[in-house]
Amino acid sequence: MYKLGITGGIGAGKSTTSEFFRKKGAFIFDADSEAKNLLINNSNLNQRIIATFGSQVTTKKQLDLKRLSALVFSSCSLQNKLNNIVWPEVLSIMIDAAEKAENDGITLFIVDAALLIEAGFNDFFNSILLITAEKSIRYNRILLRKKIPENQIEKRMALQMAESEKQKQAQTTIKNNGNIQELHTQLELFWKKLNIS
Repeated sequence: MYKLGITGGIGAGKSTTSEFFRKKGAFIFDADSEAKNLLINNSNLNQRIIATFGSQVTTKKQLDLKRLSALVFSSCSLQNKLNNIVWPEVLSIMIDAAEKAENDGITLFIVDAALLIEAGFNDFFNSILLITAEKSIRYNRILLRKKIPENQIEKRMALQMAESEKQKQAQTTIKNNGNIQELHTQLELFWKKLNIS
């Protein structure tokens, strides 16, 4: 089973890329949504986060994800503090999911994660695919999604590792500055090179 990591800055097109490979029969492990599930459902993890950050991330003594996001997206060191609590848990789930996928005969296992390189997951993969796009294009895509307040977009972009740094660690980089058809054309070429039947 081939293990491919897909990463890229917010708005670069990771999810669109993962969806392309899902249609090719790949198993997609969405690390960001798995982390969110842990934050919602894992009470032990919640307690550790509250113990680390205190009452500024709680409402009525319960972890408040909106308050937690607002706090950790304000600084690199706070984001790292949270990631050091959450990532080992995500890695454990990821390894279990990969083992199950392999036993089920899956030939391509994909992990879609914004902070895949920052998390130090590199060694888990056969290769890493980085999706990049111009900052202005990424910004406009995020605005269209309307999921992140405008005042937080810049903050989140600023906290992510520079794409030039990510390119040094990724085996392949695809520029996604055009439309979805152009991205699919590039992904089709990449898929053929992978040569996974």
